[in-house]
Amino acid sequence: MTFPSEAPLPFSPPLGGRVDPLEQAALEFHARNPHVLEAIVRVCLRVRDAGRRRWGIKAAFEVVRYNAAITTDGRPYKLNNNHAPYYARWIMRDVPALAGFFVLRDGGRVD
Repeated sequence: MTFPSEAPLPFSPPLGGRVDPLEQAALEFHARNPHVLEAIVRVCLRVRDAGRRRWGIKAAFEVVRYNAAITTDGRPYKLNNNHAPYYARWIMRDVPALAGFFVLRDGGRVD
């Protein structure tokens, strides 16, 4: 499954119910940097296609950070680790191929 760079990833934030301040910050970051969500999804799909059934969202964050550091398109951003739980849940909710891909910790945190 690939997403052309000119077509945005289907995304329906927030997770539902009351939006906490950390999710609000993640939503604001996403609004300014929608390309980051797409980059994370692309990395995760490649890992899944390589045979991994589960993976950590923070590992995906690190790959995206690395790729941004060596290949830039002029869109600077700083990916906050506090956003990881929300990105994991958004991706598992909105990308059927990645449903259940991330291990979630008790208490709502992402592994």
